Amino acid sequence: MIETVVAPILGLGNDWPDTLYIVQDPTSGKYGCYRYQDVHGLAAFSSEDLSAQFARDFDLPGMRTHEVSFDEAREVAKSRPMPVVALMLCDSPEEPLIHFVR
Repeated sequence: MIETVVAPILGLGNDWPDTLYIVQDPTSGKYGCYRYQDVHGLAAFSSEDLSAQFARDFDLPGMRTHEVSFDEAREVAKSRPMPVVALMLCDSPEEPLIHFVR
């Protein structure tokens, strides 16, 4: 059965911020990721406060926020192992913007 992703996809009238914030565990090097309707992606945010809130909400102690460009965040997402296939702007986790990287 084919499922349709109902989240907006980059290129359909939605613009991404030039600067994004992602979280990373400095010990393990792992990044904060998010799953939405069976799509796994690197979680990105438009503000440092939202990224810190994400780490608190998902009980990810010790995570550090990094300010990155859209292109840098896209490269981080591409470097993550499967099942990560996207970069997600999770300012609104119930309706993230999804940019597929593979």
